[in-house]
Amino acid sequence: MITVSVVAVIGNFLVIVAILWNRRLRTVYNFLFLNLAVADMLQGAIAMPLRLADQLNQTDNSPLIPCLVVIPLTVFLFGASNFNLTLISLDRYLALTRPFLYPTFAEPRKVAFTIAVSWVLIFIIAFLPIMGWGAAATAEVADICLFSTTLSTEYLFMLFSIVNLAVIIVMAFTNYFILKTARRQIRLINVSKSQGSTTVVEPSTIFKEDVSTTIVTGQSTADIDPTISRVQVPRAGGSKERRATKIVLIVVGIFVFLTTPITVIDIISLLGCPTCTPLTVVKVTVFMAYANACVNVFIYAGFNAEMRNTWVAIYRRAKQAVLSRFENGQPGE
Repeated sequence: MITVSVVAVIGNFLVIVAILWNRRLRTVYNFLFLNLAVADMLQGAIAMPLRLADQLNQTDNSPLIPCLVVIPLTVFLFGASNFNLTLISLDRYLALTRPFLYPTFAEPRKVAFTIAVSWVLIFIIAFLPIMGWGAAATAEVADICLFSTTLSTEYLFMLFSIVNLAVIIVMAFTNYFILKTARRQIRLINVSKSQGSTTVVEPSTIFKEDVSTTIVTGQSTADIDPTISRVQVPRAGGSKERRATKIVLIVVGIFVFLTTPITVIDIISLLGCPTCTPLTVVKVTVFMAYANACVNVFIYAGFNAEMRNTWVAIYRRAKQAVLSRFENGQPGE
């Protein structure tokens, strides 16, 4: 758990710094990932240490920190990460299925407002027990902070339905269509290349920063009447958007893989069988859920050369600044 926490903090901090440092990385798509990195970094810096301290505090009669602080904070940061992943999936889904409307959806102010609403929503959901609804009768007397002993059954049903189950369903739905559309687009591009045609077919995959091109279905651009009004849409099948779609599919796929087991266990517990799952299995699935906060940085590093180059540039700049400061502070110089 300590290793996961450290990697989550450092790795996501590097992602945040890179996006803020490099202007070329300041896109709507990367801004959504920056928001996810903030949530994951806070999980590693706050939620994981709190849960670890609670687990290690087995000698006292009461937790070091009240359960009605530890559990809501855990729910808040874990839920924020889930909501942000949902927004990223919806962004790619709209980009693929609504190419002409996507630039309107992806306006920075609208995206910032949507992100703010998601944070406020999960904050309200997470801290409802402190506000007066959702706390279990044993929340103040429990010697260890567990969801089942801190939160009421009604609240837990609501929480897992919104933060876990609904998120997984939405992401499964959107990413099914993302994968389906991306595969179809790649197939069309390959057919177009093999035929040597300059016709642009079905511009369904887009990315706001890509160069625009003229679309007239079924005609080569050489045969277009120059008097016909030109319809401008972002270029289909650009390398940036294909890479963006690939990253989203991998991030969401790993999220579903790592968080589905604990969601199933929670549902089984809520249905009246909290002891059906062995404790070792529960601990492994909890570790998997927390590990999700530190894996995204490796995905960014593996598929985004611009991100890697930015980290190298930051390292070189920092190294140069340190060496320069050290040399200027040498006696006799």
